[in-house]
Amino acid sequence: MFLDTVSPLAKFSVIEENNVIQSINILNKNDNKISDCIIPAFLKLEKKIQIKNKINKLVICTGPGSYTALRVGISFLNGLSFSMNIPIIGISCPDIFRLAITNSEISKTLIFITSSNNQYFFCTFNKSKNAYIKKIDFKKKYELIRGNEYNQTISNFKIPNEIIKIIDMKSHNILSLEKILCKNYKKINKFKPVKIIRPVYISDNKILN
Repeated sequence: MFLDTVSPLAKFSVIEENNVIQSINILNKNDNKISDCIIPAFLKLEKKIQIKNKINKLVICTGPGSYTALRVGISFLNGLSFSMNIPIIGISCPDIFRLAITNSEISKTLIFITSSNNQYFFCTFNKSKNAYIKKIDFKKKYELIRGNEYNQTISNFKIPNEIIKIIDMKSHNILSLEKILCKNYKKINKFKPVKIIRPVYISDNKILN
């Protein structure tokens, strides 16, 4: 089972080999607080699928994203892992995208991450495949890199027109995180489970960063 609390449309996805067999959005029309909606959403999913009998691994996207959303999502899945004795894997959004990028293109690809609460991040990889992640601050436009310097731009969600204009980007491909995991099901299964999942939080606040 995959939990995505990074994307604006947070949701649970149950993946079997290369297919999503069940998914459910966490947020509803009347409430946009993940803390209020995550348990009802899970219980709804549990009615459709016998979680205890069918889920053998938990996967969560660890960020970057909204600090509150990441804490709530990771805490919930950590608790689920402990109470049901199901192994858990944490994988960052850039590392998920890496699975969809060829080695020859990784240093030529610009990654945009759209999160809840109107938070945006960009990520690039150097030739050594090390990631550089930066939160977008609209007050410091000079810090943004130029989109036309890269061969391709990919994102987990639609990029606002304001950002597209600032970085001089003509187009971008939207890749669903759950679909990337589906296509790379075997690779994800080889990841080693951990006992504690920590969020990838990017902020100008030195205390929280």
